[in-house]
Amino acid sequence: MMYDQRMYEHETGRTVIWDYKGKKESYLLMMMRQAFKPGEVTPEQAHQIGCEFADEILNGKYQYVIATHVDKAHIHNHIIFNIIGSDKKKFRMTKYTSKQLREVSDKICLKHGLSVVIPDEWQKKKYTNEKFTSYRTVIKNDINRCINEAKGYEDFLNRMRRLYYVTDTGEVLKFRNKTNGQQRNVRSYTLGKGYTRQDIRARTEADEELIDPLTFSQKLRNIEAMIHAKGFINENGSDFDRQSETLTEAIKETQRLMDAMHMKLTEAESISKCFDAVERYRPIYDRYRSGFMAQDAAIKYENEISLYKSAARTLKENYIRADSSARDKFRGELSEIRSSVDEIESRYRELKSQLKRVEEVREISERVESGNPIIAVNKGGKYHDR
Repeated sequence: MMYDQRMYEHETGRTVIWDYKGKKESYLLMMMRQAFKPGEVTPEQAHQIGCEFADEILNGKYQYVIATHVDKAHIHNHIIFNIIGSDKKKFRMTKYTSKQLREVSDKICLKHGLSVVIPDEWQKKKYTNEKFTSYRTVIKNDINRCINEAKGYEDFLNRMRRLYYVTDTGEVLKFRNKTNGQQRNVRSYTLGKGYTRQDIRARTEADEELIDPLTFSQKLRNIEAMIHAKGFINENGSDFDRQSETLTEAIKETQRLMDAMHMKLTEAESISKCFDAVERYRPIYDRYRSGFMAQDAAIKYENEISLYKSAARTLKENYIRADSSARDKFRGELSEIRSSVDEIESRYRELKSQLKRVEEVREISERVESGNPIIAVNKGGKYHDR
């Protein structure tokens, strides 16, 4: 890692450590941590999952080392990686990085049948910036459904008690969901017109029509979702299990090929760096080798001489000549490898997108068949089961 960082500084003229005058820190290496529920994994399994996690997050660009610790009740990984990538760019953290780390780690853990942490609504809003259908909308949906099904006010309360803790005292009617993370009671009269205790009693006894709580924009998104799903089914059929299985196998095969190509690319880029070092520092090394370099100059260029020797030794160990013709031929091969990697990565992303679309259409179809409202997702939103 330090060798790559020295090469980065010599090739780009930029330093790895920046002086921000105390405003923020600059790093040589960075670390990620990944923990597992006690008793669910062996150290070997945890280490393998850590490798999968690092490969996907770092995309084969950044060197990393994984230490799997067993000194606590929960086995956990420390993943230390180089801040400088093979593309001569530094790893950049954004406000979305932690969310991405959690999503990738959870996906891999679920694939292996392991537990993941499910934050409550407040945590998700604070840390992932996701948008939710509010608890109030969920409660209104359930109230309307239970009113429509109930034969009277007491029957309505009993139906609501299957999902909610219900407080019915005086003129105050309160609801708190038992399962979706709602932490405070919601007074029914705060839900709007038609949801006071008296209004609900009147609606159950008068058998009034169900009030549709969906906004006009939500209805439009539902219609749009059904239209897109219908077009997908007409083009690809409705055998979602077969489509999902075929795409999953294709993704696994592409992943294996992509991992092999990334490894080949990493090796090729290491050789390319050796050619660059030999070409850059040969004049200095030749002067040093000839004996005409003064002692103070030899001390000054000690790092460059060391880089040249290391690069030349690596080329020799791989039976590669350190001349211009071999260098030009190798760079042509390296360009082809990079093009192949780009094509495979593009194919991988396309397959993942297709699989996601199949699962979206499957969910819409199942909701339509069961008679449940779709409540289409807007701008990455997430909904509480209904």
